Amino acid sequence: MQRLFSMFPAGTAGYGLLILRLCASGMLIHNGIPSAIVSIAMWEISGVIVVAGALCAGAFIPVACCVSAGLQLVMLLRAPEPDPFQFASSFCITAALFLLGPGAFSVDSRLFGRRLIVHSDSK
Repeated sequence: MQRLFSMFPAGTAGYGLLILRLCASGMLIHNGIPSAIVSIAMWEISGVIVVAGALCAGAFIPVACCVSAGLQLVMLLRAPEPDPFQFASSFCITAALFLLGPGAFSVDSRLFGRRLIVHSDSK
């Protein structure tokens, strides 16, 4: 019996991954750009926006997820009043996106092409 696996799933799974990417980038922006009380350098804000944009577009998802997780850890440690549940949720969404991949509606899908992996059971 052969099983077909797609590197970049389309259909409802692809839309689900698109929503997951949008949520991960929104949470990164929410956590990364603090209120007016905390001062933050403009280059740090720019970095958060670039990583969030890469997550939204689905560009280089494994790298963007790792950078996002690192940024979130730094933000958690630097926050004056951190909300651990919010950071844990954001980190888990980013980890899930890292494990699942970007989906068919992404830049990665356009760059690397949609491939089918055929796995046959050798019984």
